[in-house]
Amino acid sequence: MNARRGLGRRLAGAAPLVLAIAALSVVAGACDGGADDAGAAAAALAAAAAGGTAAPLSGKLTVFAAASLGDAFRALGTAFTAAHPGTTVEFNFASSSALATQIEQAAPADVFASADGAQVQRLAGQALLAGQAAAFARNRPVIVVPAENRARIAAPRDLANAGVKLVLAAPDVPIGSYARQVIERLAADPAYGATFRGAALRNVISNEPNVRAVLTKVELGEADAGIVYRTDALLSQEKVRVVTISDAANVTATYPIAAVRAARHGDAAAAFIAFVLGVEGQHILAAYGFDAAQ
Repeated sequence: MNARRGLGRRLAGAAPLVLAIAALSVVAGACDGGADDAGAAAAALAAAAAGGTAAPLSGKLTVFAAASLGDAFRALGTAFTAAHPGTTVEFNFASSSALATQIEQAAPADVFASADGAQVQRLAGQALLAGQAAAFARNRPVIVVPAENRARIAAPRDLANAGVKLVLAAPDVPIGSYARQVIERLAADPAYGATFRGAALRNVISNEPNVRAVLTKVELGEADAGIVYRTDALLSQEKVRVVTISDAANVTATYPIAAVRAARHGDAAAAFIAFVLGVEGQHILAAYGFDAAQ
């Protein structure tokens, strides 16, 4: 912990790009430490963003973010630009896997915020990210049904009922992967029986490109049920009902964020990441239902 704090102090005199990369590594390492470590690491990243140059931040920052972050990150963007009037933030929201593909294809991006670690590891393995990613939020899958709930789905086991129209995201999309993990965990419970997994998956009528597309299908009554993030369900409380998944069967989605190595605005990217990890950013995420990463 003291070593991390010392590094945070030494970062203040380094060049901006080196500061950003080094501080991200400190924050990533702090994810395995305590609250004091995380606080020292976030302070180091803030110093990296602010202390390397006397000039105010400026320019258009391009942030690639998971679809489930849409509303929260728009609010974060508004708060960030208010704090840095010379900047603008442009968002590209899609499934994390689709965004990773775009970055691989050299789409211009400064920051990547994913709904799972797999996409970050995929890009890091190709040296497309600057430093290590830092976890900034957590989420949980839930089952959603239309408000009228004509299929009378009251529990997860009802996803396997004959005739149920179930919508999931595609398997390579984080929420699609999480949804299938949940189904596998439910199927492992003897109370659900050996046929649950196959029956539930046979009820899947479409594999959507992202979580918001799943939610829309359920809202419109085009599906009897879908699996989305809790935060998405909170945004649609008048149109959908939530069917809770037990803790034993559920999984946790951890969201990492990182600067893209080819970022055109490295200083602003580091500052935005520091803002997301900082007190104000975390308060905004909490207001939209996200849990803290620590």
